[in-house]
Amino acid sequence: MQDNNRLSIHSHSHLGRCIFLRFLLFSAVWLVLTGSEAESWIIGFPAIGCAVFLSLKLSPSSHVSLSFVGICSFIPFFLRQSSLSGIDVMRRALSRRLAVNPGLVSYTTFLPEGAPRIFFVNTISLLPGTLSADLQSNTVTVHTIDKNIPIWANIQNLELRIAILWRVTPQKGKAL
Repeated sequence: MQDNNRLSIHSHSHLGRCIFLRFLLFSAVWLVLTGSEAESWIIGFPAIGCAVFLSLKLSPSSHVSLSFVGICSFIPFFLRQSSLSGIDVMRRALSRRLAVNPGLVSYTTFLPEGAPRIFFVNTISLLPGTLSADLQSNTVTVHTIDKNIPIWANIQNLELRIAILWRVTPQKGKAL
């Protein structure tokens, strides 16, 4: 009986932390979208509450959690890759000759279903010359603007960074 109570307390604690973190995330998104106008929060708080509720109901359950150290190391990586991607697009758009050699690449990920895999698929598009095209089970189809760029190395690097971010071991896809 006591073990069941511990499990229940742990589950409630985990749920509370999930709600709090999602509330912070959606509040930050609201702040970025609307600025610091106090009046916007009249609509913002109910919208954020709905977003938290829906995200809990619609997202697949996951037994992994974010790592603070992972977040701190992922943010500079994200900003750098976003900048490089933007520069790459600008360079190709302004080039006199169209520097493209498009193709599709299939990549099998070890990341578990749920938030880590979805985050991975959505983040692939920030890499220079890439766009996630499809996800079937654990295989991601990536469209690349140039098959000559180091697509595999870039995707593997991203996958490892996301594994650290979500505390996932690369070998088995289980939480650290």
